[in-house]
Amino acid sequence: MGNGAESRARDTKRTFVGPVVCRLGLFAILFLMLAFAGNSAVAQSDSDKIFEVRGVPVDAQAATAAQAQAQAIEAGRRAAWDRLVERLVPIDQARKLPPLSDDLLIGLTVGYEVARERTSDVRYLGSLNFRFNPTAVRQHFTRVGINYAEVVSQPVLILPVYNNGNKPLLWEEESPWLSAWLDRPFGGGLVPIAVPYGDLADIRDITAVQAVLADREAIKTIAARYGAEQAVVVNARPVASESSGQAIELNLTYVGGVSDGRSLVRTVVPDANSSDGDLLSVAARTAASEIQEAWKAENLISPGLETRVTVIAPITSFENWLEIRKGLDQVSSVSRRELLRLTRNEALIDVWINGDAGQLALTLKQKDFVLTETPDGWLLYKEGTELPEQYRPESRSMPGAAPAPVLQSPSSSAAPLVLPPLVQ
Repeated sequence: MGNGAESRARDTKRTFVGPVVCRLGLFAILFLMLAFAGNSAVAQSDSDKIFEVRGVPVDAQAATAAQAQAQAIEAGRRAAWDRLVERLVPIDQARKLPPLSDDLLIGLTVGYEVARERTSDVRYLGSLNFRFNPTAVRQHFTRVGINYAEVVSQPVLILPVYNNGNKPLLWEEESPWLSAWLDRPFGGGLVPIAVPYGDLADIRDITAVQAVLADREAIKTIAARYGAEQAVVVNARPVASESSGQAIELNLTYVGGVSDGRSLVRTVVPDANSSDGDLLSVAARTAASEIQEAWKAENLISPGLETRVTVIAPITSFENWLEIRKGLDQVSSVSRRELLRLTRNEALIDVWINGDAGQLALTLKQKDFVLTETPDGWLLYKEGTELPEQYRPESRSMPGAAPAPVLQSPSSSAAPLVLPPLVQ
């Protein structure tokens, strides 16, 4: 009698606990699906920061202080738009942009804030920050058929090596090339550019010869101190020019990062239309522009062209799933996504992107994610994640298994980078 009661109690316990566990599991999956369905406003706002233009100088005079302020804001808004176009649009595409009316420009602008101002009865002098509407700007570029980029690169460290005909100079006081870089601001583009100070720590980390020879360990050491994952060794050499009598030959070599091994050569001649008469300053500006243009060329968004990429995302924890979702939300070129399947261990997602899978992989790499092609599809995971065994490359390369193809991103090629000519 007692044994029968205990048996019934055990059966009752099993029939009670089982549905509860199932319900909890179903609830967790439904919660994950609902969490994925909505875009993350916070993550998206981070990518929208590139549509902010800060520190626009303004100076206007009029009959009254109010009129001077209105004129200054109008001029500042147009100058901010020019900066935004320079940041997002390649030079050859920017030439095709039609002029903007004042009303259309106001419609593209969310607002402005005053960073600094001084006023008098007839003058307004200050510095303004403008914020543009990301959706409206994208729609405008699409409407006029302009390709653009909006992926922010990881920081790049410049190593300016000057060849004076005797020996390469990097930190030496007689090198005017480092001074040319230090004297100019290079902010505002999609590629954050860092210029070393030339202090004792820099001198200890790398020499001019090591930079010329692209010593990876030395370059990695100094780049890490400046928060950069890649560096560009910018060699400058004075050469003779038939047209101007003097010129600077530039040789840019990427070391580390997504553009590792790429190089390009440019010859810079004096710019008669520039107020900056220093040829080395013009060369530094040209080299910085080349770096920005190369990045934009690799990350162009072609309006109206969408590619579907089916992604397999292993899920190791709830926090890991939130990281994956946030990573996709931060990719502004992702136009839409659809959750096809969700289990305790993985998610299957259709991602629609303005570009191709290689561009998506490059964008995600900037956010510390890996997107790589496997026989089963595109695998997405956070860098440093301990993948379950079935997703590891070695388990997919067992005897009898088809080898996993290697993702060849544009940055992995060692071929010379070909860019359109720049306006000096």
